[in-house]
Parts: sequence; structure tokens; C-alpha cells
Amino acid sequence: MGYKKVLGIMLAVAVVSIGLIMSLVDSDADLDAMATSPVTAFKAAPESVRSINNGEVIGFADSNNTYGWLGIPYAAPPVGPLRWRAPQPVENWTDPLAAIKSTAPCTQHWTFLAATPGNQGDVVGSEDCLYLNIWAPRRLTLNPSMTQRKLPVMLWIHGGGNTVGSARFYTGENIAAQQQVIFVSLNYRLGPLGWFNQSALRRDATTLEDASGNYGLLDIIAGLQWVQTNIEAFGGDPTNVTVFGESAGGRNIFGLVASPLASGLFHKAISQSGSSRTESMASAELFTDQLYTEPFSGDSQQRGWPNSSNEILAKLLVKLGIANNRDEAKRDISAMSDKSIAAILYQQSAETLINVSMSLVEEQTMPLSPQLLRDGHVLPKEPLNRLFAKADSYNAVPMIMGANRDEDKSAMANNPEFVSLGFGVLPSIKDKQRYQRYSDYYADRWHSTGVSQMARLMTAANPQVAIYGYRFDWDETPNNWPVNLPELVGAGHGLEVSFVFNDFAGGRRLPFLYGEDSLPGRQALSTAIMNYWGRFAHNGAPGKGLLQQQPEWTAWQPTGDNIMVLDSPADGGWRMEHYYPSPEATMQRIESDSAIRSQKRRCKLFVESFLLSYHSSDHWDPERYANLAGHGCSEYDPYEFDGLF
Repeated sequence: MGYKKVLGIMLAVAVVSIGLIMSLVDSDADLDAMATSPVTAFKAAPESVRSINNGEVIGFADSNNTYGWLGIPYAAPPVGPLRWRAPQPVENWTDPLAAIKSTAPCTQHWTFLAATPGNQGDVVGSEDCLYLNIWAPRRLTLNPSMTQRKLPVMLWIHGGGNTVGSARFYTGENIAAQQQVIFVSLNYRLGPLGWFNQSALRRDATTLEDASGNYGLLDIIAGLQWVQTNIEAFGGDPTNVTVFGESAGGRNIFGLVASPLASGLFHKAISQSGSSRTESMASAELFTDQLYTEPFSGDSQQRGWPNSSNEILAKLLVKLGIANNRDEAKRDISAMSDKSIAAILYQQSAETLINVSMSLVEEQTMPLSPQLLRDGHVLPKEPLNRLFAKADSYNAVPMIMGANRDEDKSAMANNPEFVSLGFGVLPSIKDKQRYQRYSDYYADRWHSTGVSQMARLMTAANPQVAIYGYRFDWDETPNNWPVNLPELVGAGHGLEVSFVFNDFAGGRRLPFLYGEDSLPGRQALSTAIMNYWGRFAHNGAPGKGLLQQQPEWTAWQPTGDNIMVLDSPADGGWRMEHYYPSPEATMQRIESDSAIRSQKRRCKLFVESFLLSYHSSDHWDPERYANLAGHGCSEYDPYEFDGLF
């Protein structure tokens, strides 16, 4: 198992890597119980009936003084001829829609993030998946005729590498009740059904949106349009919408900030462990042995993705018996008409497309697809590190952006380069100093490209629009002998999600992560985070939290205390500190680090950080790579290293 699989695991909104979870829970039955039990339908509450643009919906009352509505369609099912097309309007209904049970996730390879029954290797979900969920404080709906202030809206975008995940994995009653907001979550198309650039489909498109390949992002934009039209019926204010998301959800937040089509649809944004990487249209279509020039990365020669649309098509031709091998499939594709190619693609089931994509990157738990495509319409042609440097080139709204202190430990914990398994199941760090050093490198890369660099560019371009940075440091997982979780996982990827939702059970039932001893500190930190998020949703500045009782969170700046550290009271609590990693500083550290004794390892680390990385390839410098640390890396083809691919 190479780093490919590990990085794929890391990209999920997982609290720890799937491999680690499976080694630490008691049994397969326990894993099933975490998040895969069938969804229960709630009892309809007549007083929750709301009239929206398409008809009436009826929800339910929960135990947290909120009303909930589950499975409201916000776009037509993207099936049949609507596959690989921009989302279309929903047809009206006549009878009240019972919104009391969440709907299936979008089609994906099963992980527990799907929150649906399944096993490793299964394809689950449905192409008919464009539904959203809502929670609202009940006090606002007991007497709908009362004149009362409309509440801020917080729309959650789930993570999972834009390949797996589901809105039903998250419940919003705690946020809605405690922060006095309207909470919305939605599904959006994933993997090759959500992001797919194929010239045969593009030439047949009748709109620029249809031709963009950015169907998942267009789904999210359609959800925001639905909010603008309908959220007042639930007590929400369409002029005060905050979008927030984690991991791939955070990456999609950056996509919304960049997209001209999302202008005016949201007014604040929160990116948790997001990525600033976007992809060229060429990388999403070309074969891996086809080179293209990336003008925004020093005119470097880069390659198509392993599961690009052409690689998927070639694999399909072999699978269908039309071609005997990949080389023959490539020749067939060059001779086929657009109509023939489109017919083959549309004839395939969603399960087949997902499995083919998976087979092309078979060491990944999540078969990542090229995503957030710079088509020139849905997303500008320029990468984000150029786009955000210009004042009028993006949706400049107040933002919170941050990352976790030990992001990659969630993946490193399952990487045999760093960890051995006692008795085949118990992870043990091979070299603790090296483990921590690499974790620091990876974390600085994540924070620099997804937080500090973006904050610096946006603050310089639009100084009147405040940006707020954070680092999540909580690492008080129990030391479950013989597995030292604080060392192994630390403040790993996804750990902050339970704190944001004040949900340490629910869909994220991972009991080995949360011991009883940490409960008071967890609850205190969760309350602080929620109050900062809530205050930000209400007025665009986290300030001293919703109740004005916390240390003041000030805007990001290149000097002085520029980030909020989020930690338990026992480890210093939440406080402002200075933290400013940069891509250039990380490069220099890799070049000069005497502890990296192998030049090949140095080259590999550089490639993992700045080319084959989920975070950004915009900083790739082939000349610097060729001369790295005076010895150079010319003898090592960067694409031969395990990394994103």
C-alpha cells in the first residue's frame, strides 16, 4: 500500500484514516454501527408545514427544540440526458412533501462517510441525489404569523475528496438551536459524475455551464439559488448566508469564492482544512502520457490525471470488448465520432463509471477525480493564487479559513513508510522524530497553501474585507495502550468537525477518540468554536463569540498575532498567536534540512508537497526541482513517485 492510498484516505472528512479506524474498532459490526445504520423516518409535525416555491413541505420536531426538514429536492434528478449537465429546476408538487427522512447519498464508493449501509468495495447511493436538509430553531416556527427577525443561514458543504460523503452524515440541530441560525446541508454530485471534462460531451453542450465539467460545483450553486428563493419560509435571511465546509467542502468554498456564478448568493465563508488547488481542463481530459503546458506554473510540462475522462473512456472500451488493450483503445478513441463516444458514456451505469474510476487509481480508498476545473466560465482560467491577488476578480466576502496542526497524521498513521503494524493491526511509529518532522512539513504545506497564502493575497487585494485565520490544536485523544493516539493522530484531519457540530456521537461515533477524561475540555472548546462560528454568521466577525465572553479573534495580518489557536483549556485554550508558514519557506526548509539524508527522499518530499499534492500544483517549479539542494532531482521522474495519484 503506497502513499497513494494514504493520501486518498486523508482527503475524506474522516476523523482518522479508514485503515486506522478499522484496526481500532472492536469489530466489523462496530464499524457498521458508526454511521451505516438505515436512516429512521421521523414523525411529521403538522405545525412545521412550510410553503416554498415548488409546493408545501412538512418536517418534524426533534428533541433539541428545533424543527427539521430532510430530503427537499433543490434540483431535478441529474439522470438520463441530464447526466453531465448543469442542474435543472425541480418540478412542482401538489400534495405536501413529507420531508421526514434523509435521501440517498450521491453515487460513490462506500466508506462510512456515505452514512448508508455497505461494505468496502461496494458502490452505494443514487444519481437521483440533489436534495438538501434544513434545521431551524423551533421558537421561530411555533407561531409563524409572529413578526420576528429573520435569522442568518449557514449552508454546510460536506467533505470526502469530492468523491465520497453525504449531507446525511451531519445533523444541524445543535448549531441551529445554540447559535440561532438556519442550518442547511446538501448533497452534490461526486467523482466522475460531478467533475468530468470530455470533449465529445462538451461539443454537444448547449450552454457554457453544461460544457464546464464542473457539475458538482454547479449543484452547490443551485442549492444556494434555492436558498435565495425559499429560505425565508423557514425563518432565514437570504441576505445573510454563510457557506462553510471541511476538507473537500473547504476546497469547494474556495471554488464558490472564485466563481462569478456564485456572486451575491452568499455573504460570508468558512473554509475548514480546505485546499486552494484547481485543475486545468487539459489535465482532466488528457491521457497520463500526454503532456500539456501549464502557463501558470512556469510553463511547466504536466500530465493528464490517471482517471481523466480519456483514461476512463479507454478503460471502458477494453471492459466492453471494443478494444483489447489501452493502446488499442487510444487509437479507437482518436477515430471515433463525438456522437459514438457520448453514446458509450451515457450507456454506462453510475456503478460502472465509479468502479472504472476506482480501478485506475486502485490503491486509493477514494478514487479522486480531477475537480474544480478552470473552464473560464464557472471558474476563471487562472489558479487561485493569481486570482485572489486582484481586487475585482473574485467574490470578496469576510472569511474564516484554517487548518489542523497535524493534518496529515490521520493519513500517516496508516502509511507503512512511517508506521508498522504489530500483530497486523496495532500501529506503531517507526521513527518518532521523523514522523513528527514530516507531519510538520505536511501541515505547513496545508496551512500555507490553504490558509496563510490565501489570507495574504486577499487581505492585500481587498483590505477592507476581513479574513480570519485559525489553527486547531486539540490532541487529547486517549492513550489506548499499546496505541499512542496523541502521538499517532495528534490534531489530525477532520478532528475539528465534531467540535463545530458539538456532536461527539451521532454520525461520527468513534468512541476510541473521545475518552471521559477529556469531556469537560471538549465541551468547553466546542462551545467556544460554535460561538465564534455563530457570531461570524450573524455579523461577519467572530469577535468575542456569540455571547461576547471569549478572547477577541482579530483579523489576519502578516505580522503580529494573526491566527486563533483552538485548543482545550488544559493546553492553553483558545488564544491569538502568530503563525505564518509560506510555500517558499517550506521549500527552503526541504532544501536545507540536514536530517533528510537521502536525496531521493528530499526529491519525493518536494514532489509530494508541490506537484502531486491535493493542495496545490501552482507552486511547482521544475527548474528548482532539477537543482534541488545543489544535487538536483533530474534522475527521478516526479510522476513516478507515489503522491496524489
